[in-house]
Amino acid sequence: MGRKDFKKHNEAFRCQKCGAENPPAKKSERNHCFACLFSLHVDNETPGDRGSECRGMMEPISLDYKGKKGFMIRHKCVKCGKEILNKAAEDDETRFLRW
Repeated sequence: MGRKDFKKHNEAFRCQKCGAENPPAKKSERNHCFACLFSLHVDNETPGDRGSECRGMMEPISLDYKGKKGFMIRHKCVKCGKEILNKAAEDDETRFLRW
């Protein structure tokens, strides 16, 4: 069951890190680039709230496995240091993750 306070955003976007065109995810919400796995620090407290003023690049630093959620990409903001887990999408290019 999903969080009631989660705000969905599944829109196409161009990656600010590598320039790849990212289509909406097929089965979940896309919040990171499928090609380089970078994201933007846009959420503050609640996933999808878009309330962060930081707007720093979120670097993929590891891949975790969380039972029912499956694989999760751990992102760390290069500007403020905040770490966030994001669900990996089926088309993510995970071979570039550093361990």
